[in-house]
Amino acid sequence: MDEERIKRIARAMCRAARLDPDKPAGNKGPFTMSTREPGCEGPQPAWMLFRQEAAQFAARHSGAAMRL
Repeated sequence: MDEERIKRIARAMCRAARLDPDKPAGNKGPFTMSTREPGCEGPQPAWMLFRQEAAQFAARHSGAAMRL
């Protein structure tokens, strides 16, 4: 799966949840960062909270994800 496509979908999901995708993910509210992307030091951006769901969406809807 194309990593840039997954990132775009995850950022869109983050914005839909009314979170700034570029701000560091925290442990406040209903969203928490429980996993870390390999090779990432320090706080990760909020869009990473939605990366797994975005990858699943892209896999299920490969035709729709191609247009995003």
